Amino acid sequence: MMNLNKAKPTLILVTVATIYGLIFMERTAPGLVTGQLLTTFHITVTTLSWMTMGQYLIYALLQIPVALGARRFRPERLLVIGTLADGFGTLLFGSSHSFGLIIVSRVMVGLGDALIWLNIVAVLGRWFSFGVFGRVLGLTAMAGNLGALIATVPLAVWIDRAGWRLPFIVMGAVLITLAMVSFMIFTKLSPAQELVVSDRPVPWGDVFGRTRQIASIAVTHFGIMGPFLGFISIFAVPYLRQTYHYSEVSAGAFLALGLVGSLAGGPIAGLLSDFYGVRRPYRVIAVANVLAWGLLITWPHGLTPWLLGLVFVILGFATGSSVLTFAAARQLFSPEGTGLASGTANTAGFLSAVLVPGAMGVIIASHHGARMEMLAVLPFALCGLLGTLMLDSVREPRRSARRHAAQSSFPN
Repeated sequence: MMNLNKAKPTLILVTVATIYGLIFMERTAPGLVTGQLLTTFHITVTTLSWMTMGQYLIYALLQIPVALGARRFRPERLLVIGTLADGFGTLLFGSSHSFGLIIVSRVMVGLGDALIWLNIVAVLGRWFSFGVFGRVLGLTAMAGNLGALIATVPLAVWIDRAGWRLPFIVMGAVLITLAMVSFMIFTKLSPAQELVVSDRPVPWGDVFGRTRQIASIAVTHFGIMGPFLGFISIFAVPYLRQTYHYSEVSAGAFLALGLVGSLAGGPIAGLLSDFYGVRRPYRVIAVANVLAWGLLITWPHGLTPWLLGLVFVILGFATGSSVLTFAAARQLFSPEGTGLASGTANTAGFLSAVLVPGAMGVIIASHHGARMEMLAVLPFALCGLLGTLMLDSVREPRRSARRHAAQSSFPN
């Protein structure tokens, strides 16, 4: 008979992974209805881009407030509230009859999204130790990327058959239902892991006074997580169609390859960090990320399909591996400061997801060509590499200690 206490962490992991998978599916889904939105609301691509940029901007601006709020409120509650906001925002998106309401709906989704990841990290941090924390984060990230994969071909087929409104209305209803189910699960399990709300002052000095440490994780996340996310959200399909003359279906296949890479990146990077520490795997990933962007810059028109597909896999893998930022934050800062540090890093990551498409849009409007368009991403990728080189201050647990934690803490 399964030990109930050992089963509880598994149930928590399944619950938060399910939330993240559905959230990520909803976050990616609007990219499938770009054509319908342009036709329905008679807008330009530039106007449409404000929808996505506004969503990511509100997400980025709220990361530090969310991190501070988690010190005063139970992260489980904030996670449920975020899921509800995502659900109602998705319902509004599917039922909107003006582009103004579309923007409002995505801002609402951005608000809900802002409450998701940091509180997932906080919840998992209470149930899992250092020895398995990287793998747990990786599995959760994998669930998110599974959601993103569902938001490619399966969701596209549904939209093609049912129109673009019904799928979003159904997704919104499912998210609201999931929020209520999650609330019941967290309420049932919380007595075993009661959160002590901290009444200590916010550790601003402990986090921002350690300039090198906070800069290392923020710069790393800025350069590794955000660029590919911003690229695939708006400009990846137009880039592939105009530069390589692929159809929408073929371009979507390359995006799916990127998502497959991201799907693998989280758990593989998390596993490596549990056994070898954060620094070395993250540096190798950062180098590969720079080289992949470099190929797109050096041969903007001449990559063979298999090499172009490999580039998308590598870029996606690097993005998925950015969960290591939060493993590094947990090692670098005290429990009181980890949330603030993670929020700062996540702010930087989503700020780059806003800046990259903005820079690309300026270059496209100036008619400077595909090479200059991709060159706009290189400074961001180099920042990611620089950030990983600054992670030398991370004190890695000894391999024997990591192995002991893994054996004693992971639920059977």
